[in-house]
Amino acid sequence: MDFIVIVLVILLAFIAAFIDSSFGMGYGMIAPMLLLLGFDALLIIPVLLLSQMICGFMGTIFHSIYRNIEVSTEKERDIKITSIFTISGMVGMLGAIFLAINLSEMFVNLYIGIMIIVVGIIILKKISFQFSWNKIYIISALAAFNKAITGGGYGPIATTGQMVTGRGHKEAIAVSNFAEAFLSGFGFLLYYILNGFSDLDLVFQLIIIMGITSIIAPPLGALLLKNIKKDNANKIIGSVSILLGVITLIRMFFF
Repeated sequence: MDFIVIVLVILLAFIAAFIDSSFGMGYGMIAPMLLLLGFDALLIIPVLLLSQMICGFMGTIFHSIYRNIEVSTEKERDIKITSIFTISGMVGMLGAIFLAINLSEMFVNLYIGIMIIVVGIIILKKISFQFSWNKIYIISALAAFNKAITGGGYGPIATTGQMVTGRGHKEAIAVSNFAEAFLSGFGFLLYYILNGFSDLDLVFQLIIIMGITSIIAPPLGALLLKNIKKDNANKIIGSVSILLGVITLIRMFFF
């Protein structure tokens, strides 16, 4: 990577980790930007998974420190939902990784673009449903599938999916961050075992850059959550998601 690309990756990774730790979503928005910089999808996805694992654990720690969430006093329902998101998510990730490895890059990029647009629309729309455990299972599997095949899309589905079933945003963010950290690490290991890495030097550089930003950004993101309204944050993230999805599709068809 040349100097300009390194600087861009640092800025993008920091912004993505900052947004994700603030609102429980948004880290996957870095995926289409890295694609625009010329990185291969099957190379950046496992790197995103590993850095998201770091970001997720750091976010959980600092949300607890700043008392945005009370992880130590979660109710039995929260513990059960966390377990569902983690266990059923592993199944969804395993299936998605097999698809990502065997599908062409064009199809993976097409899914990334469409998924990000749909996620952005979901965030912008305020839809409410009655809570049910079947909905939790579906949300968990879909979120994990998106995470494995694109490196992102977990937080918007997991967090907003829980919220539309009637759960509070703090509980939803807590479950999403904690479960996503475990699933991201699991997904990284699966990619490494099943596919390996064609360019170890580049992977190592990206891991260092994005790993460091995933440590620095979460404390600042958790602090921001104290001073910004959730509705405003969702509008920003939803709009940016749609924009990035459109850019990804344009790049695939015209460049």
